Amino acid sequence: MLLLDTLELNPTPRRPVWIMRQAGRYLASYRKLREKYSFDDFANQVDLAVQVSLLPLKQYELDAAIVFSDILLPLRCMGLKLSFEETGPVIVAPKTLEDINKLKFEFDPETQTPVIMGSLKELRKQIPKEKALLGFAGAPFTMLVYLLEGELSKDLGVVRTWLRKDPKTCHRLLDFLANAMGNYLDAQARAGADAVQLFDTWASILGPADYEEFALPYARRVISQVTVPSVYYINGMGSLFEQAQAVGAQALSVDWRTPLGEARNRISQVVALQGNLDPYHLLLPRAQLREAVFEMCNSYGKDPGHIVNLGHGIVPNIPEESVSYFIESVHEWSQVLA
Repeated sequence: MLLLDTLELNPTPRRPVWIMRQAGRYLASYRKLREKYSFDDFANQVDLAVQVSLLPLKQYELDAAIVFSDILLPLRCMGLKLSFEETGPVIVAPKTLEDINKLKFEFDPETQTPVIMGSLKELRKQIPKEKALLGFAGAPFTMLVYLLEGELSKDLGVVRTWLRKDPKTCHRLLDFLANAMGNYLDAQARAGADAVQLFDTWASILGPADYEEFALPYARRVISQVTVPSVYYINGMGSLFEQAQAVGAQALSVDWRTPLGEARNRISQVVALQGNLDPYHLLLPRAQLREAVFEMCNSYGKDPGHIVNLGHGIVPNIPEESVSYFIESVHEWSQVLA
C-alpha cells in the first residue's frame, strides 16, 4: 500500500493523498444522505457508516479510506450525554468533582462501540487492497478538553482552570482516557484498520511544560498500545514539534502554519510527515491551487515519507471540483519529480 510504504519511509512511485474529513458536507452525495439521516443514524448503523466512508473513494483517486465516526463517541460510554446538532457536538459536561466521580471508568471497545468495529471489518472487505483503511481516536488531552468543557469556552478557560485547581483529578481522567483510547485503537486495528490517526487537536493550548505533563505521556501511552502504524496530529503544533516526536508515532501530521521543510529541519527524519495545505486554499483558482500544492511538496523535498493531506479537516464550502484539482496537482507533481 502506498500510504503504508510512505509511513515506513520507503520510496514510492508517487505521494499518497487522503483528506481529513474527506466524507463530509462538501460532497453533494453526503448532503443528500443527510437529508434522510442524522449523524447519529450514521454512527449507529454499520451499513450507513460504510456507505458514507466510501463516498469520497468513489468520487476521487484517494489512497485511503477513513472510517466514518467521531472522536467523541467513546465519551457516551462514560455516561456523558452527547448529541450532534447542526452546529456541532453538544456535551453535558460535569461541573463538580462529585459529577466526575459518577462517570463510568470502564471501556470495552468491542462491546461498547460495535458499529465502528463492524464498519471497519466491512470496509476492509469492500475497498481495494491497494487502498489503506484508517481508524482514529482522540488523544487523551483533547478528549479531556471536550469532557470538561462541554461547549468549548473562550480560550478553553474551563479545562485550563481544572488543570490549575485540581490537577490530580485531571491526571485521573487522563490515565483512564489513555488506557481507553489505546484499547480503542488497538481494537480498530484488529477490526481491519491498516493504520490509525490520533487527534490531539487542542494540545496546542499548552506550553511546553504543561504539554510534557498533561498531554505527551498519555498520548505516548496510547501509541504504545497500537500494533499498526500511527499518525499524531496537533492543530497548531508549531511550538511543540520537538516534544511531539517523542509520542512515538510513525508520522506527525502538520497544520498549514508551519512549512514542511521547516518541520523536517526541527525533527529527526526518522518519522514521516503528513499535510499540510491550508484547507481554504482549495477555494483558490485552479492555477493558484496547483502552485500551492507544488510549493507544499517542494517544501518537503524529494525524499520519501510525505503523505499529502490538508493541514486540518476540509470545510463544507469547498467546491467538489477543487478536490479533484488538488489530487491531480499532487499526481502531477509526482510525475514532474519522476
